[in-house]
Formats: sequence, structure tokens, C-alpha cells
Amino acid sequence: MKRLTLLCFFVWTSHAVFATQPNHWTVSTPDEFLAGDLKGVSITGEGGIVLAPALEQVLDTREAFIHSVVADQAGNVYVATGNQGRIFRVGANGQGAEWAKLAEAGVHALALDSGNRLYAASSPDGKVYRFDNGPNPQVFFDPAEKYIWSLAVDNQNNVFVGTGPKGIIYKVDPQGKSEVFYDSKETHIVTLEWAADRTLLAGTAPGGLIFRFSADGKPFVLHDSTLSEIKAIATDRYGNIYAAALSGAPSISSSSTSDAADSPAKPKTLSVNQSKETEDETVETGGESKGPKKTEIYRIDKNNRVEIIYSSNDGLTYDVVVRPDGNVLVATSNKGRIVSIDPRRFPTYLAQTTEEQVTQLIERSGRLYAATSNLGKVFLVGGKSSAAATYESKVFDAGMTASWGSIRWQSKGSGQVPGIRIFTRSGNTSNADQTWTSWDGPYPDGGSAPIKSAPARFIQWKVEFPEKSGAISPGQSEGIDMVTVSYLQQNLAPQLSSLTVHSAGVAFAEFPGAAAGGGVSPGGPDRSHLVSLPRAVREIEKTPVSAPARKIYYPGARSLSWTASDPNQDDLVYALSIRRQGEQKWVVLKEDLTETHHTIDGASLPSGVYFAKVTASDRLSNPTGQALETELFSKAFVIANDLPLVEISPAQIQGRAANLQFSCKSNASTIHQAEYSVDGREWNIVFPSDGIADTETEQYTLKLDNLSAGEHQVWIRVVDSVGNISTGKTNVSVQ
Repeated sequence: MKRLTLLCFFVWTSHAVFATQPNHWTVSTPDEFLAGDLKGVSITGEGGIVLAPALEQVLDTREAFIHSVVADQAGNVYVATGNQGRIFRVGANGQGAEWAKLAEAGVHALALDSGNRLYAASSPDGKVYRFDNGPNPQVFFDPAEKYIWSLAVDNQNNVFVGTGPKGIIYKVDPQGKSEVFYDSKETHIVTLEWAADRTLLAGTAPGGLIFRFSADGKPFVLHDSTLSEIKAIATDRYGNIYAAALSGAPSISSSSTSDAADSPAKPKTLSVNQSKETEDETVETGGESKGPKKTEIYRIDKNNRVEIIYSSNDGLTYDVVVRPDGNVLVATSNKGRIVSIDPRRFPTYLAQTTEEQVTQLIERSGRLYAATSNLGKVFLVGGKSSAAATYESKVFDAGMTASWGSIRWQSKGSGQVPGIRIFTRSGNTSNADQTWTSWDGPYPDGGSAPIKSAPARFIQWKVEFPEKSGAISPGQSEGIDMVTVSYLQQNLAPQLSSLTVHSAGVAFAEFPGAAAGGGVSPGGPDRSHLVSLPRAVREIEKTPVSAPARKIYYPGARSLSWTASDPNQDDLVYALSIRRQGEQKWVVLKEDLTETHHTIDGASLPSGVYFAKVTASDRLSNPTGQALETELFSKAFVIANDLPLVEISPAQIQGRAANLQFSCKSNASTIHQAEYSVDGREWNIVFPSDGIADTETEQYTLKLDNLSAGEHQVWIRVVDSVGNISTGKTNVSVQ
């Protein structure tokens, strides 16, 4: 079998020609909207963008990391940072400043007792400090452990201290007397929290265990996560427990001096899949995402039933808070976003900060604060902000130069949202830079408008909202559910990448299966207008798994197959032509082929050397005069219908031996093999006199020994290179 790729030509016009089959880029799902850039915009769980709560920056620590946040009864918020041991306070008036400084590099945990006294845990080789009188720390507990990760204070003001790398929980009474409360055999006690019944909860690493301790201190594992670290635990008023688990880039390390914020995992950007108007639309709940998980949120009810209410493989989760309305807020490393999960498990991407990670969330008296890392700042969610609310889509690649049709948008709620403004811009670089067009728009209200941006390969759209929201929950009734951009690609010629002439005798048989049109066809009874339907409709009946053509042996057959594609995904038809060597005219054997293979009945053609040509055309998808063609030529191949000629000379007898000479000749192909049989017994191969069969004519000498006396029949069988067979016979008489 030879793969023949000699020359490839295509025909086109001198001016840009655009295809007639429009394509559509639709953004409607949460993942598709997440690929864009959010500024003051929320992404709903059903898919859509709405006004987000305003983010008012109330503190810039100028530190890289914020590890812990607590709020006292007076509304003061305390903020623990690294790597200079600084503690900040944001007053009830919203003013923030440095409040205290510890000797160690990082402050990893804060807690308050019933007397509003602050406790702070430092690392490495750290201590637990208590602030009895303002910002003056006193050493309260100095364990031998290297790391202190978590603190919790009970109603009797006993302080529980979670440590590493030996995974020990200490209990320290108000006078500073300590004891080992539990040796977990884990490496780190990452988080401590109180359940609704005031039993102690603990999350560990690297085992990813969630412990509950009874009133007498007996441990019970509520859940053994498949992920490596339980980063945060929260509870609601009904006794449900929520836990954030993460894996892939643990937030703590026994060989480092700080947690994951010191070496944060970089979030990946979600890809937006091109979709079409005719594709099915599905609304999905949150629950479990596909692929390896980096983070999971568990809900454990009072019966210890565990369910995953949220999972993601895009970024990590650092904190979890349950709001009075039952929504669960999640702090993530994915572009500094806050995710809100409603009781139906639909995630809303509530807000996006200006920093890389949201590491802490806290809500007191109806005020929600979000603390970030890289850089360490504190934001009041639902505060005051003058920043414009905008959403910029990802840059979409049309694959080649395209002309733009219309942009259509569908609003949430009823009617069009007043004041929302839509813009587009285009360019020929994958990143929007100074070479792109300026933003065109705003487009008129109404839900649809022709795109003004210049033809190009890439396009982007933007939505501007009229005002900022002041509420913590997003404005669910105002926003956009779906945006669709239609476009026509510049028509490019089909591509033929290979043309194979198969061995002589190989024929293609139709793949056994359901006959075309066996059911209700979208193309009508005779499928005549199937090619006029949108591509997504035409593809409904296609076999989901490509089945190769079945090969069979058929005497005289010559088969060809080719590989073709179209940059515009146009429907292609093919024409197969042949030309005999020495002639100029191409003879079209078959037109309007839709398969990429064809078998020639060689017995219907004169013997000789031939060339084949395949022409691919996209005329089914383009108007007359704008279709393009590509041709691919094969190298020479042989069609041989004449049988080889066998000539046998009279035998020369010497005693009981006979010497035979014979010749074989083929008019159009080379001799492949010669064989002989004596008196009908087994066939034996004989080599030509020159040792190799490789020409149209071959000479053979055959010596037969130890023949018995009497008459013998010697048969000679010859096969040429295309499979034609001839047989000759001679008689040999031995005395």
C-alpha cells in the first residue's frame, strides 16, 4: 500500500469570500461566564450575570497574607497577618490600623473568649498570646510544638490549641495550665470549631479527617475525606456542619514557615466552549464537578449523613461561612472570588476582589467582611464603592478571519434591564492589545444589534451595569442570562492531506448497519434538503463513533481512500478522476461522493498505468461562484486485466531426472511468483534464473529428481503483481 501525496491545488477568488453557514458563540452557563473578567458582577448558579454586592476596602495591611479574622462584641474586627507578626484592627466605624505586633513572623489563628479578650497564635516556634489590656500581648501558652494553626475557646474560657507537626490538641485553662486534650496521630490540626451543641470539631491534614469530641473528650471521626486537608469548618443553627476540604496544594507544610498563602496555587482560567443555537440547553446544580478535585464542601447533618454540596478543580477553598438565610459562603483562590451556595446547591459567584485569594470570611451584625491575600486587604461586602460594574467576556477565537453578524442578549427577569450597555471590539491577536479596535457601542436596547466591529479573527464583548448594589446578596432580578455572537468565517479551501492507492484486489464494502433514512429523517423522506439544515441538526443522525470502511478481496478491484478536512467545517463532496499514462484527458469516474473512499472496477478498464485525482469541493455550503476546490494527485498505479503468459520448453530427461525451462510474461505488471506441482501433489515455489522476480518477463529452470518410471504431469502456476493467475502444463516421460 502506498500513500500518495504528490501535488495539491486549490482554487479561490482574489477577494475575501465568507462562508454562508453562520456560527454562533454563546455564553450562558456558569463556567462559560466564569471565563470572563468580573468587576462588581456576580455569576448566578443557573448561568447569568447580575450586579454584585459592592466591595468597600476598609483595610490595606501592606502585608502579603491574612491568616485569621475575628470580630468582638463591639463590632471590632481583628486581622492576623504574616510575615511580620502584625495584628490589625478595623473599628466599628470602618477605620483600620495596626493594633499589635508579635515577635514571631506569622500570626495564624485568633480567638475571643467570653470576656472579649483576644488570643493570638504565632508560628514558627510560636506561642499563644492573650491580650488582657489593649494591644499588649502576654504569653499565655508556650508549647513545644513548632506550629500553632488553630484556636477555639469554650464557654468556661478554656482555650483549645491545634498544633503541628505532631497533630496534638492542647487544652489550656484560664490560668494557663495546659494538658494534652487529644493526640490525633495526624500531622496537623488545621482548624477547630464549635458545633451547635458546643462539642468540639477538628479538621486535620494530611489525612483529611473531621473529628467530633464528646463532652468527655472522646473522639469520633465524622468523615474521612478523599482530599488531604480540612481547611475550615462552620455550623448552622440547625446543627448541620459544613467543612471545606482541599488537595493538590496544601495550605500548610511541615517544612515551611507559613501556609498556602505563602506559595499560593495559581488559579486556572475556565474555557468557554463554542455553542450553537440548536444545541440543547441544560441547567445543572452545583454538586460535584468533573475531573480531579482540588476542593470540596461537605454538609454533615445531625444523623452524620455526608453530602458534597460543592466541588471544584479550579482553585482552592480557604474558608466557609453559613449565613442566616442558609446560603453558604466560600472563600476561594480562584481570582479572589467569593462563592455563595444556596440550599439547592446552586453556586453563585457572588463577588470578585482585586486580589488573588480570599482567605477569610466573617459576618457580624449583618456586616460581611472578606480578607484577602496577595495582597492582604479587608473588604466590606455590600459597602460603598464608586467602581463601575462591568463584565468582559473572554477573547473568542473564530479560528480565522470572520465577519460579525449580530450580538444578542437575553435578560434575567422580565423585559430588558434599563441602563445596561453592551460593547464589542475585535482584533487579530489572541490578547486584546493596542492593535485591537476600540470598543464599539453601546448598542441600542432591545436585545439584539448588528455588530459594528471590524472583521477579524478574535472578538470580545463587554457589559456595563448602570449602578452598584449595596446589598450583600446580588440583584437576582437584574442582569443577563445569555449572550450570543453570530459570525461568518472567511471561506478557506478544503484540505486534502493524503491519497492512498490500495493493493490490487482490495475493495471497500459498505459498513453493515442501519440503512440511511430508516427512521424519521430531518431531511425529509429522500433526505434531499438535509444539507440545508443547520450543522447541529444534521449531526443528530451521524454515527457517534467513526466506523472505518470494511475491506474485502475482489478480483481486479483497485481502491483509493483519502483524508480530507475543511477549515470552515463545511460539508464536502468529492469527484474521482483517472488518466492513463500517455494520455492528457482526465476521465471522471464518480462525482458527488460523500465518502472518502472508492473502489474502481479494474476489469472494466484497459490494462495499463494510471494516475488518479481527487477533487474536494465545499459547494454544498457556499453559493455558486464562492465555493472552493482542492485537488490531490496520486502517483502511478497499474491496472492489469491480461493473464500472464506461460511458455514451457520440452523437458530434457537424464535418467530419473528431468530438466524444464519455462518463461513467464505479463503485459502490464511484473511477475510476482511461480510455482510447480508434479502429478497434482503440493505446490512448490521456484525462483527465476536471476534469483528475483521483479520484471514483466522472467526465465525459470526447474530440475525434477527421483522421478518414477512412467508418465508424469508437471503444472506451472504464475501470479503477477496484481494477482492475475495463469497455469501451464507439460508431460514428462521417464523410462
